[in-house]
Amino acid sequence: MTGILDLQVFDPAKQGLLARLTSPDRSGLLSRLPPSPAREVARLAWRGLQALAPNLTNPATYAPLPPPAWTPTPEGKLPSSDRDPRLEGAFSDLVNIAMLVGPQWEAGLAARAARLLPAMARRGAPSAQSLASKSPMIYNPPPKPPRPFEADYPHGAPADATGRLTQDIEGRPLTAKYIVGRSAAGAEDQAFAPGEFDALARATTGHAAEAIPPHQTDFGRTVLSLGRGRLIPTRIELRAGLRPDKADMVYGHELGHVIEETAGQIATKGLSDELKAVYNSLNNPNRARGGLNAAPTARPMTPQRHGYDSEEVPREYMAEAIRAYMTDPNYFKTVAPKTAAAIRAAVNAHPTLSKIIQFNAVGGLATMNGLDSDSLAIPKQQP
Repeated sequence: MTGILDLQVFDPAKQGLLARLTSPDRSGLLSRLPPSPAREVARLAWRGLQALAPNLTNPATYAPLPPPAWTPTPEGKLPSSDRDPRLEGAFSDLVNIAMLVGPQWEAGLAARAARLLPAMARRGAPSAQSLASKSPMIYNPPPKPPRPFEADYPHGAPADATGRLTQDIEGRPLTAKYIVGRSAAGAEDQAFAPGEFDALARATTGHAAEAIPPHQTDFGRTVLSLGRGRLIPTRIELRAGLRPDKADMVYGHELGHVIEETAGQIATKGLSDELKAVYNSLNNPNRARGGLNAAPTARPMTPQRHGYDSEEVPREYMAEAIRAYMTDPNYFKTVAPKTAAAIRAAVNAHPTLSKIIQFNAVGGLATMNGLDSDSLAIPKQQP
């Protein structure tokens, strides 16, 4: 970790237990065994453990903490002298192991324990927090039949000479660089292209997403730092090595956090049914035939099952809702019209966000007549 600890790079082929175990002419544990399939299995098991828990199997984790490096970080800040990041890495490994061998509720307990570690390691009140993506089992919205433009603007659409809409469906000015949904008179809903994610991240946090080491527990993370008297999003981190399509989905989710936190956190009261159904549809690994939606009889997937505590749950629901809105506004306005209206109200008139991104799509028949029976994958609870 450059700027925090100047630790030597650990080479498992030259250091530690593996170096002893793999050489028959040295006094390691496996060197005492004759060549056999069991010995090879043991070697493979050790290498697997290293891949699963690189921090726990690294001797540097158990070495005395070296003096702090007083080299400034790239941002010009001095590193913390009372934080040992190796502890976080070790607990991250434990969480990985718990999620691999234990049921969902045990993983949730391990994840909650891991979230306590940064505060313990700092031994003080945190000046920063993070919102993390804990699972790569994430999906894009299933397609819905598009609504005609006239259904969203039944009384005509206010547009300029180029055909660009000048007001959203509630009459708020549309002035942002990026418009999600209806942006031109007579045009179809426009999604937010993943190719523009970096530009949106720079406009809202000052930086494009950064890659984090693959052995980190989190698949994505939005870092919040203290500024202007409150925590604001300052950086997005994505796990290196994610499959490109999954990386786009995780990136979109983290941008959902950025938008919601910048807007001051969107209230979820009265939106629970929509938020739960959308989250389950886009995160449940038990898919219906064809894979486009969650299986109707599957156990509902919730943020709690991913290990989030009660304070984080509303934020995860809303971040995923914003991702769904950006990915497929036609889908989102169909299945979650009340939540779509809440997002528009929070974002479209915000003094900062309204210059960067706005949303413009209104619910169709779902708004007027109640949700159609197949618009949401609302699973039945299993006993």
